[in-house]
Amino acid sequence: MDKKKNPKLINEGKKLTGEFKAFAFSGATVGAAVGIMMGAALNSVVSSLVKDILTPPIAYLTSGIDFSNLYWVLDSREFGSLAEAQASNAAIIYYGNFITIFISFIITATVLFLIVQKILKMVKKDAKKEEKK
Repeated sequence: MDKKKNPKLINEGKKLTGEFKAFAFSGATVGAAVGIMMGAALNSVVSSLVKDILTPPIAYLTSGIDFSNLYWVLDSREFGSLAEAQASNAAIIYYGNFITIFISFIITATVLFLIVQKILKMVKKDAKKEEKK
């Protein structure tokens, strides 16, 4: 069997490799990658702000209500606690956990909105300074 290299196939491979390099290392792709990494880093900061700074005063104002232990068992059995219901393998709707996560989402979304709003104001202010020069 003759193992000659197909020049058409080689040219197609080189063309495809060149197109991939142009795509993978374009400014838009690198910018998106940097944006995703910055978003992940900002996530840690915002999560800490919500969990460590904003949630404790809210818990204080709500008299320390722990929504995460609120549940509804889908059958007729009665349980003294969430742990008992979970141990019995009962079908449970954890609506309290949903409430906790939803409140956290609202707080996080509000904080992110305020951060983005401030950043946009700073960018507009800088753009106006640049226009005046």
